[in-house]
Amino acid sequence: MPKQPSFKHRQLQLIKASAGSGKTHRLTAEYLRLLFASPYNYRHILAVTFTNKATDEMKSRIVEELHRLSSGEKSDYRSLLMEEFSLSEMQVDRKAKDVLESILHNYSDFSVSTIDRFFQQIMRAFTREMGLNGGYNIEVDEEVFLSEIIDMMIFELDKPENSELAGWLLAFMQDKIQQNKSWSVKRDIQELASQLFNEKYRLFSQSDRERIHDKKHLDAYRRTLFEMVHAFESELKTIGKKGVDLMERAGLHYSDFKGGRNSPFSHFVKWANGEVKEPTATFINLADNPENWTTKNTPAEKKSVVEAAYINGLNACVKEAVQLFDNSLFYFSAKTILTYYYTLGIINDIRNRLMEQQRKTGTLFLSDVTELLNKMIDDSDTPFIYEKTGTLLEHYMIDEFQDTSAMQWENFRPLMQESLAGGNFNLVVGDVKQSIYRWRNSDWRLIEEQIVRDFGPENVCTHSLDTNWRSDAKIVHFNNSFFRSAAALLQNDYNRSLDTMPESDFIHYARTKITEVYTHVCQQVSPQKNVDEGFVRLTFLNTEDEDDDWRSQALNRLPKEIESLQDQGFALKDIAILVRTNAEAVEVAETLLAYADAHPNSGYRYDIISNEALQIGNARSVKAMLALLRYFQNREDRTGRFLAVYEFYRFHRKYTPDEALRAAFGDGEIGFPQEMSERIEQLSSLPLYEMVEAFFALSDDALDEKENAYVQAFLDIVLKFSADASSDVNSFLEWWDEKGYKKALFSPDDQDAIRLLTIHKSKGLGFGAVIMPFVDWEVDHNPNHTTIIWCRPNVSPFNELSVVPLRYSRSLQNTIFREDYLQEKLFAYIDNLNLLYVAFTRAKHRIVAFVPKPKDKKKKKEEITVKGVSDLLWLSMEGEDVFDTRTANNDLTIALNNYFRSEEKDDIFEFGNPDRLALSSTKATPIACKTGKWQSVPFSDRLRLRLNSIGYFTDDGSRDYGMLMHEIISQVKTLDDLDKAVEKKYLAGEITEEKKNQLLVSLREWLSIPDVKDWYSDKYQILNETQVLHPAFGFSRPDRVMIGDNEVIVADYKFGETEESSYLRQVRRYVQYVREMGYDNVLGYVFYVRMKKVVKVEC
Repeated sequence: MPKQPSFKHRQLQLIKASAGSGKTHRLTAEYLRLLFASPYNYRHILAVTFTNKATDEMKSRIVEELHRLSSGEKSDYRSLLMEEFSLSEMQVDRKAKDVLESILHNYSDFSVSTIDRFFQQIMRAFTREMGLNGGYNIEVDEEVFLSEIIDMMIFELDKPENSELAGWLLAFMQDKIQQNKSWSVKRDIQELASQLFNEKYRLFSQSDRERIHDKKHLDAYRRTLFEMVHAFESELKTIGKKGVDLMERAGLHYSDFKGGRNSPFSHFVKWANGEVKEPTATFINLADNPENWTTKNTPAEKKSVVEAAYINGLNACVKEAVQLFDNSLFYFSAKTILTYYYTLGIINDIRNRLMEQQRKTGTLFLSDVTELLNKMIDDSDTPFIYEKTGTLLEHYMIDEFQDTSAMQWENFRPLMQESLAGGNFNLVVGDVKQSIYRWRNSDWRLIEEQIVRDFGPENVCTHSLDTNWRSDAKIVHFNNSFFRSAAALLQNDYNRSLDTMPESDFIHYARTKITEVYTHVCQQVSPQKNVDEGFVRLTFLNTEDEDDDWRSQALNRLPKEIESLQDQGFALKDIAILVRTNAEAVEVAETLLAYADAHPNSGYRYDIISNEALQIGNARSVKAMLALLRYFQNREDRTGRFLAVYEFYRFHRKYTPDEALRAAFGDGEIGFPQEMSERIEQLSSLPLYEMVEAFFALSDDALDEKENAYVQAFLDIVLKFSADASSDVNSFLEWWDEKGYKKALFSPDDQDAIRLLTIHKSKGLGFGAVIMPFVDWEVDHNPNHTTIIWCRPNVSPFNELSVVPLRYSRSLQNTIFREDYLQEKLFAYIDNLNLLYVAFTRAKHRIVAFVPKPKDKKKKKEEITVKGVSDLLWLSMEGEDVFDTRTANNDLTIALNNYFRSEEKDDIFEFGNPDRLALSSTKATPIACKTGKWQSVPFSDRLRLRLNSIGYFTDDGSRDYGMLMHEIISQVKTLDDLDKAVEKKYLAGEITEEKKNQLLVSLREWLSIPDVKDWYSDKYQILNETQVLHPAFGFSRPDRVMIGDNEVIVADYKFGETEESSYLRQVRRYVQYVREMGYDNVLGYVFYVRMKKVVKVEC
């Protein structure tokens, strides 16, 4: 980089970096260039990433490279900097040292930040200007607030003012039932309410929001739509009745026509009965085509009657119906809006409650920060809140730009425009193919289209990094070939949706967009890689065997794949198992843990680490505890009692399911083991945390090392909940069922174990081998999940409401929102192909995947509908390449079907050879730390902190020594208790080991003198340090009261070496109190312990 700004600095540098192409290397290089251009530039550079982890990694990378340069170590950047700045090697090293020292001494000025943190810093700096309370709090987890508000909303539904809201919620639940979906009122409302944080909703103007929150306007709008629907349905019903009447007058039944009972004339009957059913293609072909009304076998007499009906108005009735549906666009549009219209009311109510709660608590959500900044900027070229920032920051670098949201970009763009106008360096890096966070408001169109539109093509210099430095040659060639093919197949499938659409700008755009996104998918192989290395195997599993579904087959084969990779030289930490969902991760984890338990001597390891799969609630110990809590919650529930007993036997006795069932029922009554029943019942009276810990303490013999981590993690969760919320069992179980069940064990990254993670979590990482057991997810939205799209009606009268929420479904193709539907479908297709791209490009040396065969695999290739990514893989591997073999990039691609073969049960794609790795590093040794046996210390014996040590606040320590001795002897009932009492003081840190041994000898001698020997035998019932309450003189506390068969002895200990009469008076008073309790023979003594002297008190 030149020392003075040149014309190219006034261009925005846009780098499109495919997976593994050295994006981080390039970012580091550009940052170092800026540092070498001016040593203090780090104070004027803002590098933006999208996760805290990525921020830490970038900072570490820059500091590490500066350290390498400054210490003369090998660095990829030294020659680049020498050439760029005309420096010698020594000069580069010296300059790197100066820059590094400056950064380390001013580390807070080293600005590498997440975009959210940067926006928060701006907010904090301009709190007053933005009208905010200076003490506001930022809340990351909106769900906590939403949960409280929805609870309150449901609780208040019976109030008269909420009758309309109750109607909306009822309609919402009815819609769920009609879709045959499982539903939970609170969960579904919370999912709907999450739309409040959808950026599309937040981007609406204030006037838009006011209109959709205006109840009067909404009611008028609804009435207009109802009138449209009613008019259409009335006309259709009239046509239906007319058709039925014409047939009846002709003496015909709809089954008399061609098709019999399935005749298209049955439509008239359905319409007459009020059913709105679109006419089939067969019905439409009836119009003006009498030959389609009968068959060759229709009797001549019947045929003449049909022809008469045709002439006498039935044909006209058919054409009338066809024409009505030809003009049904508005009807279906109105019907669609009304079907989901009530959600506006629900969202509005939750929004009002949410805003009120935020005002009360002074809370802002993370998404509020972005929105507030967006409102302050409001299309201003130089927003005042950025003026101060612009004087400090000059250069901007944005990583993972495809994950940026539209609102974030609108907030950031003015800064970059100002910087470019000043001739400064600005860099944006991203890859559309790795955009997989659209559900978090990211928008890949920003890097693909918007950035050039905002700055102009002449002001954007685009670079493509086209060499893959991560993966072996075979991996690169496979990915090049497959994703080129998959994009074309997916585009062809998508384009079928466009066939009936009138041409428009969007339709023209959509016809090629998927293939455009993957235009530059082909990568070069790194020159450092051997062209013969790398291995890919895809196993297409049979889907026709109902007794052995393909997912079970994949799980059964998983351990063998792991063993094979270990044989090939892979350390466990180099293996990753990637899944689509957390539920799949749990399946995999349970399979591997069970297999490891069943094969302890296999010679292989199956250790896994996962922050998704090792769910705490799946542990046998935690299941037993939760079942018991549910039983305590409702003791009348017989099922709950059975589950508590069943889980107890499964955990405590390690019984199999059958054994646990038999034990639970026992003699016909459901009950815990007799020896444990009373103790378990006693637990219910304890506070929540103490109850949980006491249960595990009862079961400590059943706890093994594997359970320890789960038990401790669950205890931590319960403790935190008790501290933050309440110790109420009901509240805890409610929270657990909503959120807690998702909690998993935290897994440190430095362990030599298989990484089990979702594809989303794997983004940005690389692994030696990638195993994908379940390569099967929809390319469109999952029909079992409700996807809401916000649409802007552009036709009257629908545009009376500027924006409406609609449920994504194929039926939208028959409405004015068909382009909105097709746009969302296009995005979903790209999202799900990108997900597969991210997964396959994590691999360095191996890809092993299990894929279900398509059920209609015998169809011709062009007839197979692409429903999921498994179809894309099958069509790409099994059939002819969709590209001509002579096309460009042929040296970077392969003919995939050449490596595909069919076997007896499975079909296999294999490319490359799984040769043993020639790794330079030694195989990792697992780092293991034995946790030992989990133990619960009784509450009375737990460590207690003292404010002072013995003798600390006195001159000679005599008073504190006496207190210590009193505390020890107060724990002694018989001489057998002495060791434990002294040990307790030692463990508490109050005495040294030497002092402990001295005290044991001395106390044993003192307490064994003839005058007191009987006191420390089993002869008496002992009350140590027990308070006595006298009605006139209040509380007193004798050191020791011994109750025998015929006498009561009261004794007071003294550890000094002087006798005082006050001691005798004190004991005399104790004796009197005891006599007043009804004891006749009461004796009193003062025991001078160190003097070994016992003085009897005369009463």
